[in-house]
Amino acid sequence: MRKVFVVIVALTLMLSTMYQAAHADQRCFAETGYCIDGRIREFWEQNGGLAVFGFPINNIEQTVIDGNPITYQRFERNRIELHPNNQRPYDVQLGRLGADRLTQQGRDWFTFAKSSDSGGCRVFAETGHAVCGDILKAWRSNGLQLDTNRAVSDAESLALFGMPISGVETETLGDGKQYQVQWFERARFELHPENPAPYNVLLGLLGNEDQAFRTQPTATPQPVATPKPTVSPFVPEANLNRRRGGMPRGFWTTTSDGITLAAGSFRYQSQISYWDASNAKKYVIFAITVRNDRPRGDSSVLYNNYRFTLIDLEGRSYSHASETYSMPDYQSSTDVYPGTRAGGAIAFEIPSNTAPAQIIYEYSYYAPVITLELRTYPIR
Repeated sequence: MRKVFVVIVALTLMLSTMYQAAHADQRCFAETGYCIDGRIREFWEQNGGLAVFGFPINNIEQTVIDGNPITYQRFERNRIELHPNNQRPYDVQLGRLGADRLTQQGRDWFTFAKSSDSGGCRVFAETGHAVCGDILKAWRSNGLQLDTNRAVSDAESLALFGMPISGVETETLGDGKQYQVQWFERARFELHPENPAPYNVLLGLLGNEDQAFRTQPTATPQPVATPKPTVSPFVPEANLNRRRGGMPRGFWTTTSDGITLAAGSFRYQSQISYWDASNAKKYVIFAITVRNDRPRGDSSVLYNNYRFTLIDLEGRSYSHASETYSMPDYQSSTDVYPGTRAGGAIAFEIPSNTAPAQIIYEYSYYAPVITLELRTYPIR
């Protein structure tokens, strides 16, 4: 009996030691009851901690994006994702919650009025917005550590927060009060003049807002007798009309000013990763290539998902579905130099009862757009 007791005690001590070793890397927060560990904890502590990310508000979750396993954890101000197929430091990325929240609110940031340099500002030609004053100072105060230099560079701030996608706006936030805010791809900077510096600029609780939006209860739709939607007639361009009966599954191109836009065959999906299409809507995903055929000169042809608009059969326009991480996401934009090209996939969310008609590509703010006709596609 004594031997059995000794074995049980030894086994208990061994299991306890294994458990402690497995969880020695954890850092837990009584404020929310959740812990962080491993690479996520390292990233959280090295890149701003509580001020940038807030407390964890969920356990680690897993999903698959574009065939790659992704581990992520939600925080008050953002979502930290692990991309193990990437080399450090790009194996950890932040969710694009600034763009996501605007999409959830039904706001198209691409239509926001452009902001200008009022002196001492950092102007982003890629989005047409300037960052100034205390917000610029706060933007530059943190960044993703990309090298051994402890000083924060603009490239590192860009990697952490992304580019501005609005000017300074006055908005009513969750506490019912109005604040001046500026939206970025991965953050919302808020001015709080009632606080002493550096707390006069705070990051919005986008992680909390995103989680509340995704978990809010939805009313059970009541059956309503509605007439079958009528699709407006359309007339394809002449060169496409001849092939209307069986358009091949390949690339269709159009060219303007030395820039070629190509769209491959598309597919419809009701879900992308762990995001479901909205009620009565579907995702449509295209393969896109942009080629700069200019022999020399202008290399400022920009290629990112914000420069594409989809027009449906009824003439309604849609910006990209931001949560899909389509196009070159981490750098947010790619320069297409003369003689080179860039490509990727882009997704749009459109009503279930329509189909794509056109893709519009605005490759710079100073040049004509390219319109690619897609009007031979049927509704699915």
